[in-house]
Amino acid sequence: MIVRSDGSSPLHWIPKEYQRIGAQWLVDHPRGMLVADPGLGKTGTTLQALDLLQLLGSNYFPALVLAPKRVADVVWTGERDKWDAFQDLSMIKVMGEKEIRTCALRRSIADIYVVNYDLAPWITSLWPQERWPFKIVVADESSRLKGFRLEKGRVRAQALSNIARFTERWWNLTGTPTPNGLQDLWGQFWFLDFGERLKHSYTAFSEAYLMEDRYTHRVKTQLGADQLIHEKVKDLLIAFRAEDWLDIKKPQLIPVEFEMPQEAMAKYLDMEKDFFLEIDDAQINAGTAMVKSMKLLQISAGSVYDELQVPHRVHDARLEALDDVLDQIEPQPLLVSYWFRFDAHRILQHLEKRRIRARLYAGQKDEDDWNKKKFRVLLLQEQNAHGLNLHEPCRDIMHYTYTWNAEWWQQMIERVGPARQEQAGKKEVVRVWYAKAIGTIENDVIESNFRKITVEQALKRARARRLYDKT
Repeated sequence: MIVRSDGSSPLHWIPKEYQRIGAQWLVDHPRGMLVADPGLGKTGTTLQALDLLQLLGSNYFPALVLAPKRVADVVWTGERDKWDAFQDLSMIKVMGEKEIRTCALRRSIADIYVVNYDLAPWITSLWPQERWPFKIVVADESSRLKGFRLEKGRVRAQALSNIARFTERWWNLTGTPTPNGLQDLWGQFWFLDFGERLKHSYTAFSEAYLMEDRYTHRVKTQLGADQLIHEKVKDLLIAFRAEDWLDIKKPQLIPVEFEMPQEAMAKYLDMEKDFFLEIDDAQINAGTAMVKSMKLLQISAGSVYDELQVPHRVHDARLEALDDVLDQIEPQPLLVSYWFRFDAHRILQHLEKRRIRARLYAGQKDEDDWNKKKFRVLLLQEQNAHGLNLHEPCRDIMHYTYTWNAEWWQQMIERVGPARQEQAGKKEVVRVWYAKAIGTIENDVIESNFRKITVEQALKRARARRLYDKT
């Protein structure tokens, strides 16, 4: 039995109806695409499908999961460990330095191997194509394959194309299959049917279905082509929308968990030890404890202020979590809530490198431009959210960093929340993403801000859990 990091046992798995339908569909379709809005549990759905195949026999395994780095590192093993139904599925992460991942492959036989997309050229080079050992490939966030263009494809997609025909089952998972338009579908679908439905080359697909807008010079579909494309791919695609399965009057809460690098976590644990020594477990002074906990929250955030209030970088793991959210909802806008001043500077600098238009809220003009969709990401400090109307272009909000203040937390959600969406006549589920550094006090801050427990209770739980971890 796997014991979770907090000492608890796995939870009982009861799939949602759409997950049951999706899992059976995957079992019945050796090659296909599962499209589900972010937060609907594509990982759990796929694990259930793999569990069903395991019951049918070991001939379907091993399986290889390809995923973005954070998802590969945290989400797949985390979801397997979380639920009792998946305990019989053995899983190994193949990540890190070459020596470490080579050892992981040789260490033992597993049902599922998880690797991030950047390592696709490496892992596909380890065997001759005809001896490719993986009988199932799961391409999580399969829009990463959209750049495949046969001879002119990107390196990762090209490497995967070499083994696609030698893989019996290939499942694409995505929440946004066509972030830039239906032209993104060709590369993903080639791995399912090798061009049978959408032409055998991207050039032929482009000539048949695409055109360039003579005013904007952007690629778009020809008149009537959308319906033709949808008709051709429908037998290999199943899709679930949040609005069809969830209550649109309630925000959808989606954790974005990540692990801090070892060096950063070591610094965090040293400071946490001093922090808990200074707190009397019997009589916690919440105000004092909140102040003292700021350094822990800063390390979790990625930087730390020195005595002169100059920030010093500690890690980039939280920025990678932000990237994953932006990729999942692409090209939709994102409202980012932050607490520390250094957050805004680092985020803006990071998004500028990614060529994503972002702005730090400074007044009415930013609110107006945001609602006119003039940029994609708006950064807003938690305590400045009161009274703003930011829902017009947006259904997604991300709590990037936070402090112990449930009122500010809730006010931020209300900027784009269900009530404002309803006032605007929209029928969409509002998605609230919240970054979460695993094994840190952030988990307790989040729980407190959800109004489930008081600050004092959260701090006592954090201290008790740390004592448990040491035993």
